[in-house]
Amino acid sequence: MLTKQNVNINFAQGLDTKTDPFQVSPGKFLSLQNSVFTKGGLLKKRNGYGPLTALPTPADVATTFNGNLTAIGSTIEALSNGSSQWVNKGKITPLTLSVIPTVRSALNQTQCDSVTASNGLTCTVYTEVNNTTPSYKYSIQDSVTGQNIVLPTVIPVTSGTVTGSPRVFLLGGYFIVVFTNVISATSHLQYIAISTHMPTSVTTNADIASAYVSATTLSWDGVVVGNNLYIGYNTTAGGQQIKITYLTASLSVAIAQSFVGSIATIMSLCADVTNASSPVIYASFYDLNSTSGYVVAVDQNLNKLMTPTQIISSGTIFNLASTAQSGVVTVAYEVSHAYSYDSGIATDFLDKVSVTKPNTVTIGTVGSTVTFIRSVGLASKAFLMNSTMYMLGVYSSTLQTTYFLFDILGNVIARFAYENGGGYLRVGLPQAQVIDDEVKIAYLYKDLIQSVATSLGSQGAPNTSNIYSQTGVNVATISYNADTTSVSEIGSNLNISGGFLWAYDGQTINEQGFHLFPDNIEATWSTTGGSIHAQPDGATNTDAYYYRVTYEWTDAQGNIFRSAPSIPVAVTTTGSGTSGSITIDIPTLRLTYKSGVKIVIYRWSVANQTYYQVTSITAPTLNDPTVDSIAYVDTQADASIVGNSILYTTGGVIENTGGQAFTATTLFDDRFFGINAEDRNLLNFSKQVIEATPVEMSDLFSIYVAPTIGSQGSTGSLQCIFPMDDKLILFKNDAMYYINGTGPDNTGANSQYSQPIFITSTVGCSNQRSIVFMPEGLMFQSDKGIWLLNRSLESTYIGAPVEDFNQYQVNSAVNIPSENQVRFTLSNGVTLMYDYYYGQWGTFVGVPAISSTLYQGLHTYVGSSGNVSQETPGQYLDNGNPVLISFKTSWFNLTGLQGYQRAYFFYLLGKYLTPHKLFMEIAYDYNSSPIQSNLISPTNFSPYYGDVSPYGQEREYGGPGDIEQWRVFLTKQRCQSFQITLQEIYDSSFGVPAGEGLTLSGINLIFAQKKGFRPISNAHSVGR
Repeated sequence: MLTKQNVNINFAQGLDTKTDPFQVSPGKFLSLQNSVFTKGGLLKKRNGYGPLTALPTPADVATTFNGNLTAIGSTIEALSNGSSQWVNKGKITPLTLSVIPTVRSALNQTQCDSVTASNGLTCTVYTEVNNTTPSYKYSIQDSVTGQNIVLPTVIPVTSGTVTGSPRVFLLGGYFIVVFTNVISATSHLQYIAISTHMPTSVTTNADIASAYVSATTLSWDGVVVGNNLYIGYNTTAGGQQIKITYLTASLSVAIAQSFVGSIATIMSLCADVTNASSPVIYASFYDLNSTSGYVVAVDQNLNKLMTPTQIISSGTIFNLASTAQSGVVTVAYEVSHAYSYDSGIATDFLDKVSVTKPNTVTIGTVGSTVTFIRSVGLASKAFLMNSTMYMLGVYSSTLQTTYFLFDILGNVIARFAYENGGGYLRVGLPQAQVIDDEVKIAYLYKDLIQSVATSLGSQGAPNTSNIYSQTGVNVATISYNADTTSVSEIGSNLNISGGFLWAYDGQTINEQGFHLFPDNIEATWSTTGGSIHAQPDGATNTDAYYYRVTYEWTDAQGNIFRSAPSIPVAVTTTGSGTSGSITIDIPTLRLTYKSGVKIVIYRWSVANQTYYQVTSITAPTLNDPTVDSIAYVDTQADASIVGNSILYTTGGVIENTGGQAFTATTLFDDRFFGINAEDRNLLNFSKQVIEATPVEMSDLFSIYVAPTIGSQGSTGSLQCIFPMDDKLILFKNDAMYYINGTGPDNTGANSQYSQPIFITSTVGCSNQRSIVFMPEGLMFQSDKGIWLLNRSLESTYIGAPVEDFNQYQVNSAVNIPSENQVRFTLSNGVTLMYDYYYGQWGTFVGVPAISSTLYQGLHTYVGSSGNVSQETPGQYLDNGNPVLISFKTSWFNLTGLQGYQRAYFFYLLGKYLTPHKLFMEIAYDYNSSPIQSNLISPTNFSPYYGDVSPYGQEREYGGPGDIEQWRVFLTKQRCQSFQITLQEIYDSSFGVPAGEGLTLSGINLIFAQKKGFRPISNAHSVGR
């Protein structure tokens, strides 16, 4: 006779998806949903999530600012506690920027273009200058690592001289490089085709046009539509005309369509693919000689759709960029311009005009011309992203040439190559290649800056010829998504990563600091109209006064932001002993989201050798972004300004610069830290943030973290950063480092930050949103799952029990202060819950989230559709749907993995709380398909006192009580193993709202061991 035995199994051992499912120990679960561990050995239902006011538009990031729930998507929305309404605080464009260098040499590159194939190879073409001799070249790189696949190669031209610039397009399986080749004094438009799969396979030169009129400003352009490369060009063959043709993927050239009488020195092609089966190709062109520009259109077969439609009738235009959608082409063009006070300083601006295609082959309908952004020139062709037109622009000056990405409304959404851009592009624009939600743009970057011997003024005013800059070529990848948006609240602002560092002060969203400082300042002395005394400087009456200018702005929190000051500008005073005035001409700040910016002027003199403010505090000189410059007349004697505010850099204080584009941000040592998006080996940090001061960034405050450090070999670039105790943890993909110490003072001196120190580990992290601090240290998602870096800097695989979820990205990680829990929201809609007191894992299902945060001390979700849900203690509904417990146990093989047991029945013990049912399924012998199912319907619901008859049936008077205990007989008692799946059920017929249901304490198995092994049939036996 078999001896019955019993085994008690409690229900608080959590998930285990790491172990072989057949060998998971009893008490652990293969699935566990909507349960928390509040007491040892007990399963209890989690709280529900109740709806808050839904967002008007979906958001990607949930956070708080000054305790207010804040959502970040295409706008910043703040929840008003009083009205429970979302308030739109302004537009923001989430971006992720990355950069790879593609061309570096001892020579100067003056023009570039690039395109990337689906296999990740990037072909870069460029014009390179040796002394004054240019040549066309191409090279091919890996778009991720920058590794050269094909070294720089000269594009063959017959005469050895080049005109215009090369461009490259992706057509089928080829990189098509198009360029001008002068043959027998005639310009030919030619191409070579480079195989994207075998990049050493290159065709010989072939003609697109055997005669066309070339121009250094590029009198041709192309656009790929489907399997054709459409090319428009200027030609006098057969008379002056514009021609449009196309090159097929099989490398044949179509017969061109002609627009007789049209002339182009600059051309831009784009396509309207709103109707993909009937694309429209637009050619916009401008003639520098007649100062007129037009647009024409053809269909995919080169049939005319619109005759030349004039869009420009005057002015000097250097570049065109265009996009088209829904029958309307929009053309942006760069207008040559200069400051009114100095015609030698170029300050181009951009106009735009739209043309609607007619229904018949006539001219189109032209809209109004609008100046939509000032002080920049075009630096790329235009592109469409989510139906919005964007383009790259360049602010060009001697000291701070910088690229800006902006939309057709003139809104700046990214800034890079600060002070290192290549300047205005007069010989052709690089294309903007759109791939899904990314755009890739090549640009010129100053990779060598050398000083040239020259003299300086006594206050450091430079001669503009004292700098030599050589450019190389970079390719920027701009991702239009918020997957890596990082936020840090410090300096009474919410600082948000993106195409540059954004700052939200609770009222408006602006750039952190200023994109640019005032430059090209000029000052002129007049012997009339003021009380400024002419003063001698040494032995002469020159350079007695110097001026510096800052842009300054006060946010809604009272913080004062200051730009870097301008370079000192000297004033020559004449007429010793006389008095007069000084007129300072100052460029306005046109690239800003800020309103109410002050232009603040400071003056130094031989008599007062401190920069004192001369502009009024009570009647400040305000910035006007609709004009290029303002003139300020200084009439005040030295004695009148002594005691005014002094320039903040006095005493060697480091100047402020605008916030860079960052990929990840955090706080450490009372400072803001960020990983530089343009150089991910560079860690930038702010000045120390003290009370009533904003975040103040400086290019000089940085830590270089080499991709190769010590004996660890190459560990790659920085990915994430997060503080822990007195250390800042630096995460790479598969490695970790830390720095500690205190940073420099505001003069840049006395830094005690350590060098990056390697943490012995084999994991890293590339997901900033997955990092969360809990009592034992930092939890984070690595490529190997969720790991823990404890406070002793030891790494452990804490997420092994939930390894089945490693394939999903963690969207947010939050430590719940009212519980002993960390919760990770995943990209599949599941929330992982880790109880760090019991060391156990579970899952929450029912409220999919793309981000979460703590709001009013409660876990708060934001969903993909804009729904917002907040944990509601004591309630068990997820936005009206009941929260239901479910689990799947391990396989109970109590006599060994392949033993043989007789399982009679088991007891289920719990506590009844509110009406529910339980649906139970049982599978046997490692076959996951259940063969037994039972519906358990508890009857011990006790209504409130007095609600039922007869009197005395309530729980207080002898009702059924709250203990829930069931005995479940097994229908297949002789087995190797069995597995229990339990699902709570709520039925609206209960007549009461869904509630807590029950708690579960465990099961008690009654079984007997039959023999040490299970008999197996001959059909499954071998070896005899």
